[in-house]
Amino acid sequence: MPRSLPKLDVNVTNQCNLRCKHCCFQSGECDLGEMSFTMIMLMLREFIALGGQRIDITGGEPLMRKNIDSVLQLAIPEMRLRTELVTNSLLLKDERLRRFVVMGLNEIAISLDGSTFETHSRIRGVSERAFRKVLANIKRAAELGIKTKINTVVFASNFHELADITQLAINLGAREHGFYFFSPIGRGESDADNVADAKDWLKLVRERLAKFAGKIKISLEVPILETKRAEKLETRCYLEDPWHLQILPDGNVYPCAIMAACGKPIGNLYDKSLGEIWEDEGLWSGEYYRKNVLPLMEKHNGCVPYSFSHLVASGEYQFVCLCRKFSPQEVC
Repeated sequence: MPRSLPKLDVNVTNQCNLRCKHCCFQSGECDLGEMSFTMIMLMLREFIALGGQRIDITGGEPLMRKNIDSVLQLAIPEMRLRTELVTNSLLLKDERLRRFVVMGLNEIAISLDGSTFETHSRIRGVSERAFRKVLANIKRAAELGIKTKINTVVFASNFHELADITQLAINLGAREHGFYFFSPIGRGESDADNVADAKDWLKLVRERLAKFAGKIKISLEVPILETKRAEKLETRCYLEDPWHLQILPDGNVYPCAIMAACGKPIGNLYDKSLGEIWEDEGLWSGEYYRKNVLPLMEKHNGCVPYSFSHLVASGEYQFVCLCRKFSPQEVC
């Protein structure tokens, strides 16, 4: 029996209508082409044969792909995959949201990095009108019954508004708020000074975000955790027991976004099938980890070059794989 592959993150395009400072794929500037509809169809068929259950359709901005509605139609009603669309929402209109409802879209994740226009725009570079459109689309998606999630990247520059964004998410009808800790890779290398203080982040999670329990689901990344607490959770590199793959528009397949930003593919769908790549012995024997991840771990005390790596070196804290997502209560 082949190993089960439960989840795929499929970047259907690297085109984007924004130039966000933190984008690890340098979307909108780096042309990766696009896989054909037929290639996506064959990939998803094989994914199902491998036990696939869920896909995240992302980018770039996935709504910039011309036949994105056909891709969603294929994935949701035809193949019955649990599907999340990850978008900045600026190309969404009411008519399109209604079509997504008819298709049966399970979840939509909309990027929101500030509770105010000024903070959100500092990161996303949008107009005030565009910011208002994002808020309106979050509210409308929730009203139409689509499970609506807000995605927020944690920076030093928006740190003061993080809890306010959660309250705003509740007010707009979102059911989940996901926090992703900024990694200074890709385009983000030029904004490395904007990395939040990891200890302050843990404090905010415990003192403010934990209070939202029962009001909204919160999932979050913590790049470090006190060693004693880390021993009670699964914090190791997810490559020790892989459960998803990241597919880029050029057909390259990666175990995670960090390795994608580092340009370390496991294989390419133009050369091998999804099943052949997933069953690659180098992935499961630890060879890929030793060759590509371990050197980073030894150099940075983690797979990302964070300025707080000295906390891990001291032994007081442990680096936490960014593929691991936790509730606030789990890290309290």
